[in-house]
Amino acid sequence: MKDMAIPRTHDKGKFMKVILKTVGALVIMASLSACTIATRAYVDPQYHQATSDVIHPLVQPIPVQVTARFQTNEKPTPTVDAELQHQLEQALAATGVFSPTTDANAAARITVTANDSSDLEDARHRGFHTGLTLGSTGSMIDDNYEFTIAYRHAGGNDYQAVYKHAIHTTLGKINGPAGATPTTTADAFHHVVSDVVMNFVWDLQSQGLIGK
Repeated sequence: MKDMAIPRTHDKGKFMKVILKTVGALVIMASLSACTIATRAYVDPQYHQATSDVIHPLVQPIPVQVTARFQTNEKPTPTVDAELQHQLEQALAATGVFSPTTDANAAARITVTANDSSDLEDARHRGFHTGLTLGSTGSMIDDNYEFTIAYRHAGGNDYQAVYKHAIHTTLGKINGPAGATPTTTADAFHHVVSDVVMNFVWDLQSQGLIGK
């Protein structure tokens, strides 16, 4: 699958304010330390299941309307919806199976609700503790995601499933999860969306809900 584009500049500010919410503890750390405390993001490798090798592009990709909603601890976060939809559309198009469209007459529809369930109080506590030690005692903050995806086609092929994923952010001197590569938070979320879409499309094809 081709790499998706980096989020659009005009949406990136609002988008990243929400994605980086749990890393707000860094503000506390910065006030306690004159030095820079290293932060790294890691995409949880256990959710990287389907790859481009198992996806079968279609000669005529399916035109599909995409609707995306983002939540933080199950509370709507509408400022992120447009950028999440943009990333989902690019990931779907890259599979060669779907062709996202704004055509209201498109028979296929995909609705995605992404929920970031993060313990913000725990994140602040961990960040504060790391700041007190000037980063010598590292900590890790988890962003756990659930993507509920519903697919509907006029031909009667309906499908709904929940796909989990996670980003782990390290603060200070601490190793990331085994098998994960350090990256930026923006790039990590980019890969989370890509993984989820690949797993979703593979499930549709393996279950015979769309052609191969």
